Amino acid sequence: MRKYFAEFFGTALLLIFTTTALIYTQTFQTGNLFDAMGLFGLTLAVLMFIFGPMAHGGHFNPAVSLGAAINKDITWKEFGAYILSQLLGALAGLGLAVITLVPVINSQASSSSSSSSSVKASQVLTTLEPSATVTSLQVGLAVEFFFTFLFVLITLLALKKHAKQAPAIMGMTFAVVSYVAYPLTAGLVNPARALAPAFFNLSSTSVHLWFFLIVEIIAGALAGLVMKYLAPKPIEE
Repeated sequence: MRKYFAEFFGTALLLIFTTTALIYTQTFQTGNLFDAMGLFGLTLAVLMFIFGPMAHGGHFNPAVSLGAAINKDITWKEFGAYILSQLLGALAGLGLAVITLVPVINSQASSSSSSSSSVKASQVLTTLEPSATVTSLQVGLAVEFFFTFLFVLITLLALKKHAKQAPAIMGMTFAVVSYVAYPLTAGLVNPARALAPAFFNLSSTSVHLWFFLIVEIIAGALAGLVMKYLAPKPIEE
């Protein structure tokens, strides 16, 4: 059970810190995109260092867990429990972050402006969903597919070939991938992170969301298949 709790708390904390970084950057203009993506990487590295020994290195991402299951690093039974833990963690982390920060946003706005308008949680959640507003849907999906595939493949390789250095490798990879992909898709190569805002914001969910979820899942599966060729032996426990 420890590994499932590790995935739950790790995913929740990942969502809390990444959501907070995005809101600070977009709403309060505290830092810039590079600062936010750097925090993404540091957060993932720290969480993998802490929870990784309990949970096959620490996935916190259904696409990574899918690739690991296909590569037989975890069983399919473990995969199902991992997905449930990650989705529940994502919902808990995002919900806590948004509920906490929306009053702060409104307080900050009211103190600096005479306007009585306030920001609703649904408005914040909409900005956190993956979309293709900057580019065409086809290009956005291609970008999300490529970077999800790259991220999952590097994660699986790092966990298998460089387990001790994996947190640092994945932290740097996540920061670089997010910095390049986020302005185009906002998907952050993580189905749990992409789905969580929609759960709280069903009435305003973008139709693009389901396309992004599909390409992220396919990318994770493809990365797992490629890993079967690159490193066919499963991790020994």
